Amino acid sequence: MGGTITLTEREMEYLFRIIESSTSIFQRHQFFLWSQGELQSLLPHGLLICLFDEGSGQSINIEKFSRTNISEIRFSELCRPDGGIIFRVMSAWSAGKNQPFLLCPHNPNGITYKHFANDLKRDDLERLAAHGMFDAQGRTSSLFAFTQISGTLTERHAYFLELLTPHMHMALVRMLFHERHRQHGAIAGKSGKLITDRETEVLRYVQMGKNNLEIGSLLNISPLTVKNHVQKILRKLNVNNRAHAVAKAMALKITL
Repeated sequence: MGGTITLTEREMEYLFRIIESSTSIFQRHQFFLWSQGELQSLLPHGLLICLFDEGSGQSINIEKFSRTNISEIRFSELCRPDGGIIFRVMSAWSAGKNQPFLLCPHNPNGITYKHFANDLKRDDLERLAAHGMFDAQGRTSSLFAFTQISGTLTERHAYFLELLTPHMHMALVRMLFHERHRQHGAIAGKSGKLITDRETEVLRYVQMGKNNLEIGSLLNISPLTVKNHVQKILRKLNVNNRAHAVAKAMALKITL
């Protein structure tokens, strides 16, 4: 960052509240309330997308916390590993020496913005601020992408990201650990797979953003059959929608 940034008394108060409340996060609804509550005071946003990579060939956890409606298809498109804007941002962040990454029409780093401008406008994101954590080998372990931001992004936002990302990382880790520990107890006693091979196939296409008609055509089954498979998947994973099903399947290490 360019020069020294001094926090105002109010910003210091906000910062303390955000950090203090982050230590009490163990469940998904707590993370949601925190991200859409205290965190908004320094980093106002409509949609927060979190990526967590455990390495060792494990699937990347993708979590969404939003106060606005976003369709499962649109969310899956944003998070496609083969060209989705979130993974492109993660690559750019890593290539940029892991510094806070700001995409804004009024940001002086115009060259970088041009590479993402079309995607930001198409997906109605307009502005994006991202930062993450990396391990001792320099491998990205987490990334937090704030989107649907009103107002111009500045070096002050980058500084807030520097201050808050370690606490966001630990809150996310605690949430995922708590969910996994709880799910392990629920799943350990069950024999066989949690979802069938056919349901796994359907879930793969859901992750790719395909609708029921497209999935039915690819698998040579009717859209109604696809719908039934999706409903069974939601019940088995105890989730409410497709995006959550994909995220939970990743957390449970179900092959996708």
